[in-house]
Amino acid sequence: MTSSTLRAGIYCRLSLAVMGDTTHVDDQEKVCRRILPRDVIVAYQHVYKDNSKSAWRRDRRRPGWDTMLQAVAAGELDIVAVYHGDRLVRQPRDLEDLIDVGADRGITLISPTGTYNLADPDHQMMLRWMVARAKNEIDNMSRRFKDGHRRRREQGLVRSGGRGGRPFGFESDSVTHREAEVTLIRECAERILAGEGVSTIARDWNGRGLKTVTGVNWSHGTIKKMMLRPRLAGLMPDGESRGAWEPVLDDDVDRARELWEAVRAVLSRRSAEFTHATNARTHLLSRIPICGPCGNPQEIRHNSKNKDLIGYGCTTKGCRKTHRSQEYLDGYVIGHVLELLNSPSFLSELQAPADKGLAAEIAGLEARKAETEKKFEELADDPSLKPELLARSLARFDERIRGLRQRIAVSARRRLLLEYAGLDEAGWELLPLGTRRALVRATYRVVIWPVLKKGPGFETETIELVPVTEEDGEVGSAVRRWASGGCPPADRSTQPERR
Repeated sequence: MTSSTLRAGIYCRLSLAVMGDTTHVDDQEKVCRRILPRDVIVAYQHVYKDNSKSAWRRDRRRPGWDTMLQAVAAGELDIVAVYHGDRLVRQPRDLEDLIDVGADRGITLISPTGTYNLADPDHQMMLRWMVARAKNEIDNMSRRFKDGHRRRREQGLVRSGGRGGRPFGFESDSVTHREAEVTLIRECAERILAGEGVSTIARDWNGRGLKTVTGVNWSHGTIKKMMLRPRLAGLMPDGESRGAWEPVLDDDVDRARELWEAVRAVLSRRSAEFTHATNARTHLLSRIPICGPCGNPQEIRHNSKNKDLIGYGCTTKGCRKTHRSQEYLDGYVIGHVLELLNSPSFLSELQAPADKGLAAEIAGLEARKAETEKKFEELADDPSLKPELLARSLARFDERIRGLRQRIAVSARRRLLLEYAGLDEAGWELLPLGTRRALVRATYRVVIWPVLKKGPGFETETIELVPVTEEDGEVGSAVRRWASGGCPPADRSTQPERR
């Protein structure tokens, strides 16, 4: 085979490409083209690139590498050019894969640091030595990194930095508070617990010219991620260990943990409510009322003959038996919500002392769970230890922690209602839509049944308003039981009078 018929492939790899930048792998290709003989053919399909792909991690797939091996095995290449050997392989098993497919075909590896023939046993030995040495260096580096992480964890520290150089609310040491940003985080927590939507907060902050640590606008995702971080409660990323920094949400550690758990409960509930795109963020009751016959949430439906007439209706295929005017249903529900928020007996129930120390109890259970896991790890080689015992033990911890977090969610509901006790119609109109929706959910479960008589009018007797109790929590189990039965409860004596 003459040099003019030799076919070359070029392999380029970069472990980390910031923001998808491919400049460095493109530069590697240019270097490889310069070191290849001029009369060697390099087809466009034989340039293989793995951008932001590690060659050290065993579980990391490299599409370019896999495609190149297939080309070698298929006899499509005679030469492989690479910028440096460690760009090609860093695991001995990868080198053996390359030797297996390339030795019989006499594949030549070319790089600025040397040329090797995979068919030559001496060259194979040198390549194996170089890869083993490179892997040993990486293993040592990994061990040093892990030791550093362990020491920082023991001191309650995490690595400073990140995309913006620091976490929002902290200086670059990730420990010292930046007071102006701490004030914003506390404001955000209060607004979330008051029922305001995260997207509404993001729009407000952007309107005020506030930026993230990377200098970009806020979004629903960036605010939600920030508020869910254990750091705000003074905790390490595991959500259990105490950090070296003071908590952000409150100066008191236990109070900060309670606030963080409450914010978590609210955000988790909202995520469960919006599993797909809806119009619920633009209409007060969309997906809040339940269709009595089928038990599914109702959404906004436009009148096919008059687009100006809109209402909440069942959209479930095979049902679609319920529909109510948006104007009348909104007014009816708002009236009862305001009536409840001004009811002395209802407000006296809310004044009952909330559960205290729930966050501390959760922290204690999580610590005991971690100790249990550690003990089982130490006894892993004991043949008398049954795996199902560990599973049952951890499941009990998880069940108790879930129960406590549900109680925190109930406390968050009580907090919301007390915040707006005595609210009137003028104050209602000034509230953000997300807060109004939260107040509806926290006071009533709305079930809509088919009309008794067709024609104009608004039949209040077919609107079931079920007061939410702390036993129902955020699930509204009573409503779901009635809905699953396919008919309204016979006793309507508790139905509130129309306001």
